[in-house]
Amino acid sequence: MSDHECDVLLNSSPMHDIGKIGIPDRILLKPGKLDDEEFEIMKTHTTIGAELLSGSKSELMQVAEVIALSHHEKWDGSGYPAGLRGEDIPLAGRICALCDVFDALTSDRPYKMAWPVEKAVAHIQQQSGKHFDPRLVEAFATIWPRMWGMKNTNVAR
Repeated sequence: MSDHECDVLLNSSPMHDIGKIGIPDRILLKPGKLDDEEFEIMKTHTTIGAELLSGSKSELMQVAEVIALSHHEKWDGSGYPAGLRGEDIPLAGRICALCDVFDALTSDRPYKMAWPVEKAVAHIQQQSGKHFDPRLVEAFATIWPRMWGMKNTNVAR
């Protein structure tokens, strides 16, 4: 990716979960596992987010729309909302999917404690070719220590 594309990705990716504003707090803040009905509602945050971000002429907002819609697609086609697989998933969505999972696993949530970083990295590597693009997992393996350092210092670059 060019420097410009990286900057657009950096600035658009924080909007990946904007659609969660349309999800009831009883689901968003539930301290336990979601039931099937709750999970179906939660999955709509991708389409809600894409709709909220749609129609802009701004490149940043267009990429944010793509990310909001595609960051829960999985390399093997088992994701949502469209069940896209492989390179049919936009690159920005594939990158954000991996980063989102890494962040989720290594952060405390109402329903779980943060995983140790080594366990999270191992999980991502195990999901290569299933959840994640194998080439991105390979790249992630070389940069995760830097990502971890940025996460822990809240530095964007």
